[in-house]
Amino acid sequence: MRRAVRKGLGALGLLLLTACEPAPDFDHYVLALSWQPAFCETHANKPECRALDAADFAASNLVLHGLWPNDALAEEPAYCGVAASERATDESGQWCELPPPGADREIESALQDLMPGAASCLDRHEWLKHGTCSGLDADAYFAASARLTEGFQATRLAGVLRHSVGREIPLIRLVEAFRLDFGAEAGAALTITCRRSGGRAYLAEIRVALRRDAVDRALAADSLYLAGDPPRGGCPRNVVIDRAGPG
Repeated sequence: MRRAVRKGLGALGLLLLTACEPAPDFDHYVLALSWQPAFCETHANKPECRALDAADFAASNLVLHGLWPNDALAEEPAYCGVAASERATDESGQWCELPPPGADREIESALQDLMPGAASCLDRHEWLKHGTCSGLDADAYFAASARLTEGFQATRLAGVLRHSVGREIPLIRLVEAFRLDFGAEAGAALTITCRRSGGRAYLAEIRVALRRDAVDRALAADSLYLAGDPPRGGCPRNVVIDRAGPG
């Protein structure tokens, strides 16, 4: 079993939240959290999927995909100040040929659990495409990403998922759990996406719209960005919470 998720990221994140350079205009972030067993159903050859078993943190907890600067009225900013050659490498999917973001060792250690995709250099891709537009340096960007992901594990929605592995449940149960923690209007900040296979829908990802200032404090009801368009996740009334491995 992988090591337990490192604690103390809150204090570390607050210390590291220093601006890197002026960020482009954007009005909120999207915290994208993946359900790894569903991801691995279609990416079985990735190293993080070959290593996944039912005892791993990623087998029963949402894990970090990314933290994306987003503009509700225009295309989200991407590849800010990035050389054309590095962008081409990233867009071709050769992420491990990109330079490491250079985040603090403690943060990199936490990402091994919270972002298993880092085994395939997902962290390099996320930094280059999204982090460079955040106005934060790599330490601050990944500290905030890790802290928000870790904070989400304490929500009722995360608890429902942990207790529903291998089962099909009503989609509304996830939405209602989110509302219990974040308020009656919180559904406006929540997007749930699914992967369809064999006539069933499998939970793929949960995305939460966050205010820009949410990166420098604990996840709470007033962290949510509620001014955007209604979320469109494409899931039906019932979703399967996939389990790791056969069956």
